[in-house]
Amino acid sequence: MMDHTEAIRTRAAEQYLLGELPVGRRDEFEEHFMSCGECARDLRAGAALLGNIKDALRHESARQPVPARRESWIAALFRPSIAVPGFAVLIAVIAYQGLISIPRMRSELSRATAPTSIASFSLLGGSSRGEASVPVVAMSGEPFALYVDIPPQPAFPLYTLDVESVAGAREFSLPISAEQAQKTVEVFVPAGRLDAGDYVVSIRGTQSRGGSPGTQVAQLRFSLTYKN
Repeated sequence: MMDHTEAIRTRAAEQYLLGELPVGRRDEFEEHFMSCGECARDLRAGAALLGNIKDALRHESARQPVPARRESWIAALFRPSIAVPGFAVLIAVIAYQGLISIPRMRSELSRATAPTSIASFSLLGGSSRGEASVPVVAMSGEPFALYVDIPPQPAFPLYTLDVESVAGAREFSLPISAEQAQKTVEVFVPAGRLDAGDYVVSIRGTQSRGGSPGTQVAQLRFSLTYKN
């Protein structure tokens, strides 16, 4: 399991948001930030910064007229009308990838004129037997969070939360400790991790990590749609 020191040293949050973490390391980091408030805040800060960069790209693209004739992307890049803003956005992306640390992102965001938030949706009112589906309407290209409660009985030392498609395909899985299970659990869903559709959240109690699949203690359903 990845500890906090390793997460900071390897800039795991930045690599996670950029999709550069290998599958195994990604799972380790997801397991870590579920119990680390600082890394969870780092992810929200990074997601907000990436969202601002994407907005700048979309805005700049919408301003540019369609060329009368075809030209190479290199020639288009050096047209005066887009060279300066285009390179500004490119520099911003490069800076994010290689130069801007997580503390710097928090500092920049703290000076922003408007507060930043992440959309959150509660599955607390859903049926533990999965009979009702909770509608989740998220912004396209934005991360969001799901809130779930784990039944106190029967109690287990460890739980596993699986998000699956209605066809049974597992999208991702998170371990939850007995201590975390005593409170409402926040599940952070990165932008683009789930397609629109119907999903099942299955929560199973286990006696040890890597053991049997465990005993199902709750099953919740949600229907995910996106808006622009």
